[in-house]
Parts: sequence; structure tokens; C-alpha cells
Amino acid sequence: MKIYLDGEEIAFPENSPSKEDVLTSVKETLGKKGMLIRSIEVDGAELDEEAFLALTGGTEARFGSRPVRDFLVETLADASEYQQRLASGLGRAADHLEADRTPEGLELVGKAAEGIGWVLQIIHNSQILLGVDDSEVGGGGLGEVKSALLAELEKASRSVEEGKPLELAYTLRSGILPRIESLGGYISALRNIGDSTVQ
Repeated sequence: MKIYLDGEEIAFPENSPSKEDVLTSVKETLGKKGMLIRSIEVDGAELDEEAFLALTGGTEARFGSRPVRDFLVETLADASEYQQRLASGLGRAADHLEADRTPEGLELVGKAAEGIGWVLQIIHNSQILLGVDDSEVGGGGLGEVKSALLAELEKASRSVEEGKPLELAYTLRSGILPRIESLGGYISALRNIGDSTVQ
């Protein structure tokens, strides 16, 4: 199989390297340049990494790349939009819980918990890629916001376990929601750092 990266053929020491070796080599080459895999095409068909690894046969594999910085800026833009929807959803969950519509409220809380985890993971990964710690993001204080948010999530979890929907609604409104809203400023700060960072 011939392997191309951004239109240039890559030579491998062995005649037919494994798909794992090809993928590892491409990722290493791109990583050294501050790039990520954007696309994989085998004989004209676009594949994801899993499909590429599972593939048998093929005569030509073409890998396209993109700068990590572009990916980071796009991901943070998505996180910013999602953070706003998450805040709105938390408010709706509290409304349901306060209106004695507990099943609807708990369903939204479950979705929000997943979303909060995603937003925190995006922030964490962005900090790693940008090489900044909590004190260097925004006006500082990100670590405190994350710690306070985790403490409030634990309170919310106890309220769910104990079947206390009004207590849960209060925790959502007074503890979790303000911290989710403040994460928006930190996401914007990370976007600004990403926009100004030269990879």
C-alpha cells in the first residue's frame, strides 16, 4: 500500500507495514509539526481511524492534516456554544424540579452531568495543548471554580440519591449554574490564548 501525507508519499523501511505502524508513524510525524490527522482516505473512500485499522487490503492511503491550533479554536468555539446551552438546560431542570415534574428534571440533570464532564474535559485538554495552568487562564481562579463546581456536583448527587428534588433544584440554581456560567469566561480566555498562540 502506498501511503501519502498531505500529498507526499511516505516511505516505510519494510514493504508492507501494519496499519497500526502506519497510523502511529503518521501521528508522530504530524505531532512533531503541531498537526493532527484531518482525514484518511483509502482508495478514495474516507475512513475514520478505527475503520482504517480494521481495513484489509487497499492500494493507496491518503492522510490529510490540520494544525492543532485550528482544531483547538474550533473545539473551544463548540464548547462555548455548548456551555451556554448547558446553563439554559440547568435552569430548565431546576424549573421542572420546582414544579413537581421530577422525572423531567432528573432526565435533564443526567444530560447536564454528561455535558459538564465534556466541558471540563475540553478545558483540561485545551490547557494541556496550550501549556497553561489554572492561574494563567482569564484572571486566574479557574482551579477554584472547578473545585467548587465538583463540590456542588457532589451535593447534587446526594440530593438525587436521597430523593430531595427541591434541594437539588436549589443546588442547581445557586451552586452549579453560577459556576457553569463563569466557565464561559474561562473558555473565552482559552480561545483568546489559542488565537494568539503561534504553533
